[in-house]
Amino acid sequence: MADVGWQYFVALPDDEGAAAAIGRFPTDGVRVLLRHPSGRPCVAGRLAEDRVLVAERGDTRLAVIGHCSATRDELAAAADRIDDLTDLDRLGLAWAGSYHLVASVRGRLRVQGTASGLRRIFHGELGTLTLAADRADVLATVLDAPLDPALLALRTLDVLPHPLGDLPPWRNVSAVPPGWYLALPQDGRRPLVERWWQAPEPVRSLTAGGQLLRQALEDAVRVRACGTRPISADLSGGMDSTSIALLAVRHRPSLTVLTMENDDRADEDARWARQAAAGLPDLNHIVYSSRELPRFFGGLTAVEGVPDEPSTAVLSAPRLRAVRQRALAHGSWLHLDGLGGDQLLCGHPAYHHDLLRHRPLLAAQRLRVLTQLRRSDWGTEARGLLEGHSYRRWFTDRAHGRALRTPSPLSAWGHFPGLPAWLTPDARDLVTRTLRDTAAAVEPLASTRGRHNDLLAIQDAGRMVRQCHQLTETGDFSHTSPFLDDRVIQACLAVRPEQRVTPWEFKPLIKAAMADVMPPEVLTRRTKGDGTTIVAEGFEAHRRELAELWDDSRLAALGLVDPGPLRELFDLPYTNSLHQGAMQSALSCELWARATAFRPAAATRP
Repeated sequence: MADVGWQYFVALPDDEGAAAAIGRFPTDGVRVLLRHPSGRPCVAGRLAEDRVLVAERGDTRLAVIGHCSATRDELAAAADRIDDLTDLDRLGLAWAGSYHLVASVRGRLRVQGTASGLRRIFHGELGTLTLAADRADVLATVLDAPLDPALLALRTLDVLPHPLGDLPPWRNVSAVPPGWYLALPQDGRRPLVERWWQAPEPVRSLTAGGQLLRQALEDAVRVRACGTRPISADLSGGMDSTSIALLAVRHRPSLTVLTMENDDRADEDARWARQAAAGLPDLNHIVYSSRELPRFFGGLTAVEGVPDEPSTAVLSAPRLRAVRQRALAHGSWLHLDGLGGDQLLCGHPAYHHDLLRHRPLLAAQRLRVLTQLRRSDWGTEARGLLEGHSYRRWFTDRAHGRALRTPSPLSAWGHFPGLPAWLTPDARDLVTRTLRDTAAAVEPLASTRGRHNDLLAIQDAGRMVRQCHQLTETGDFSHTSPFLDDRVIQACLAVRPEQRVTPWEFKPLIKAAMADVMPPEVLTRRTKGDGTTIVAEGFEAHRRELAELWDDSRLAALGLVDPGPLRELFDLPYTNSLHQGAMQSALSCELWARATAFRPAAATRP
């Protein structure tokens, strides 16, 4: 298979047979990062020296992997207080940053990622032992796991409702849900998956929440900006990246920030970025034209080093890597961005379904405004808000084709995939059976629709941003997204949703948090760049070469797609309705399948 990326780790149980698994790891440069008290390997992989901090106290071994504010002494003190694996519950939010936690306590192993899903954990069985890893493709390689045709076919759909987005496309590879941890006994058998994180109750006011978010963002940026190695940041002109850049420049006055200027006159991002940078004379502000990057849809037939799972992030690989080269040219080893901010700060409109149940008059008032903005029918929207079906009922009705009305984002549990015309009959059968099997035991991320959709959006963002980071990560460079830190998420979700999101103001929470830092004119911005024009131009320039992919399609060889309808889409001019969603998912899945060399499993599920 292709190189799976520079950074990864595998966690091993305290069993004498587990060490043999290290010989199955992909790529060179593998080293043992942490050992159990017995001396056997606990964590091994390929990580840069500054990405891992370890502590040893008595029968406890503790490691944090990623960006973490803990010092060696603080980590050692934490390890000294651990008597049981459950004692780690408090450590996920104890320090600022974004990090994995791995602990060996009296031979028992615990591994956890983050609540956002930006840092994931996957597990599977090698013989009788359970191994865990932070990359699904690494674990699949170690386990020699075959691709699961049904789960791969799912990845060609336009949307994956919870929990389908958490299912890796291999047999014998399972994902630990975001906010949960994996625990293993000493013999590596009978793994347990338990929850360590709960979303906070949304009880804070906008003012109190703004103060909490400001502190969380300052801490998140400080973790990344400390030290002397050069760093860089996005300065898109939007409120999210601008907030991160303006906080980072407090630690690094000569910070390099990158702004892409789009020659589409409707896109004003660069103008707002210049205004934000105007009062910072030491800032190294690099403005470059979007024409200096590869076109959208360009260079995809030669993409190597894909993410660990199929993802539309791969469509941005040439452009992301070109931005990386600009950052590297200025000596940067770490590039900060504002990704994840939209999902935290905009909120999901389905909170109106929740609002109706505890503040009905306010919900009715907002409904009138929203129906005007959405140009929808008040009566239809009101009936949707009054409907009270459970998530399982919602999922089951759609899995069995019983949805009776077009869903509204104001009241729906989410979006449900349609089956595109290019799925083969066998693939349609596999997908349908998977949807119906899942429906039998599905549970929402939260009991209310607004909170469920907020958490789903955050986890979807964590998954996508994680895969974007994998596309640019090397031994001496990485991207990082402070908005997806758990303590930042905690701060945002603690604010009452009717104050965090209103029809009358754009992102009021970040305005409350950054009022004394953000230039006043930027705080008043209500627009956002679109980018549709340059996407359409890129599609027109490259659609013919992409159409040729379907002549020897890997997905077609696996019996999952009929290439004819897909090829026809590339003969048509770009439109959002035809060339977003499922088409881009199918293209991404095809590129991913070509770049991997995993063997397929049998076409039917056991």
